[in-house]
Amino acid sequence: MTALKFNFMMSIAILVLMLHMPLVSDSTGSAKSETDWYDEKLNQGIEAFYQTDWDRANSIFEEIKNRHPDDPRPYFFESMMPFLEYFFIEQSGELANDFLDKSEKAVELSHQKLEKQSSDTTMVLMLSGLYGYRGLVAAGQGEHRIALQSGLKGFNYTRKLLSIDSNRPDARIGKGMFYYMVGSVPSGMKWATNIFGFSADIEDGFAELKIAANSNSYISNDAKMMLMYLYEKEGRLGDALYYANDLTNTLPDNVIFLFKKAEILENLGNREDAIDVYKSIITHNNTNLDLITVKSRKKITELEKITLK
Repeated sequence: MTALKFNFMMSIAILVLMLHMPLVSDSTGSAKSETDWYDEKLNQGIEAFYQTDWDRANSIFEEIKNRHPDDPRPYFFESMMPFLEYFFIEQSGELANDFLDKSEKAVELSHQKLEKQSSDTTMVLMLSGLYGYRGLVAAGQGEHRIALQSGLKGFNYTRKLLSIDSNRPDARIGKGMFYYMVGSVPSGMKWATNIFGFSADIEDGFAELKIAANSNSYISNDAKMMLMYLYEKEGRLGDALYYANDLTNTLPDNVIFLFKKAEILENLGNREDAIDVYKSIITHNNTNLDLITVKSRKKITELEKITLK
């Protein structure tokens, strides 16, 4: 596994390394660190998650939940599965609701931990991301009032991170997502942003995300993922393709990112390259994401018919 690939898989949960849990005894009677067990399991779950081996990931996260029922991290990753499907495969109401329902538990547990220890930077970071993602999903469903409320909550946690270090790339992602949401609110609802005293446009959001994407940080690829999606949403396909290429070069087995790259190529009119990427998805035959394989086959048939005309 390359260092870049490992860094991306670890990006959302990197602060787990800050955990300091008590020692327990294993069956042989020797001292065994619970932190070691937790880190090993979480790393395995994250690796399976970013390889889109979600059956295995869910199984590992269930182990963690059974042993640490008050830990929000496994709930966070479980919610990110429908999140990635929603943003990069099919923006259905079913996937949106699935993400919102599953992420609610992660939000609840994160708040509980933060109430016990207000300086827990891990929970601040997690809540910043959770509310930011919830805001983006709500915006995608046209629920701009809910999107603004969630975005504002996320930005409040982002400001906490910024107060620690204004140049933190992870904080800039939250800031960029919030600025984008404020800038994308329809003109008829601008009064809502004015009430809170916020004025930002979409380009402010892109600027913050680019700073994070260009950083030498574990979070840079998360920013690239958001830039790929948001640029495509804005019809800036050349910019979207730039980040799609970057991501698929780093994670060549991630069929979700491959599918998004193929769609962007198709929309740019580059049919032959799009067909090649769709074929590579079929070759992967990811059983956790059958819909991608089905969609890829359909896309190839459609594009080949157009090419023959």
